[in-house]
Amino acid sequence: MAHFSARDAWGSFSRLRSVRRLSKTLAGALAVLLLAFGLAACGGGSGDSSGSGSAEADGAKAAGGSGSKQGGAKEEEGGEGGSQGSPSRTGEAAKFTPKQHSDSGGGSKQYIQKGGDNSVQEFGEEAGRGELEAAAAALHNFLDARAEGNWAAACDYMSKSVVESFEKLASQAKQLKDASCAGILETLTNPAARSAMKQEAAKADVGSLRVEGDRSFVIYRGAEGTILAMPMADEGGDWKVASLAGTPLN
Repeated sequence: MAHFSARDAWGSFSRLRSVRRLSKTLAGALAVLLLAFGLAACGGGSGDSSGSGSAEADGAKAAGGSGSKQGGAKEEEGGEGGSQGSPSRTGEAAKFTPKQHSDSGGGSKQYIQKGGDNSVQEFGEEAGRGELEAAAAALHNFLDARAEGNWAAACDYMSKSVVESFEKLASQAKQLKDASCAGILETLTNPAARSAMKQEAAKADVGSLRVEGDRSFVIYRGAEGTILAMPMADEGGDWKVASLAGTPLN
């Protein structure tokens, strides 16, 4: 009995460690962005820096798909319930119109990999339909806004902690004329990545929302069949993406 308990404890510890590692995706992404800033500063103004361009294209691919039977449930309710971002959107953000998506749902069991690391797939508990739809809507809206190049709207669907960290690190790059979240996203996005962003936004398919305490992950399938996990944040009933890109699980 003691032997079983030890194994069980070690398994729980391993899963927690993996989830914590996944939660640090943002820090890594921001480090890449700082590197991109440096490359942009040294490389000239046309955005032709192969280093930053490649990183951004890969990031766009990774952030790719998401969708779940969130479709228009929250959107048809006038954007309340957190899936539509800040209710006080102005300027460019106000021009963004959320699209309806149809997602497969089905829960996280479909993503379990035999012999693989299923820390996220088994994290916490499966959320109810309402929460899944609201979180999926936020992810879809983020991907759609980014694909349209509506950076202000994309920032509306990012968590406050992400935006604040983003802007704080970006402020260190003195060559940036616009250190706002929207300005940074626009500056860093390689035009060559736009087609990949559009494809990911169109094909995103959310299947699960795993929640434990104040941590949660949306699990979804990307354009090329990659299974991704996006950390999410529930900010007073408004779901937001809590990273700049989903992390591949397969």
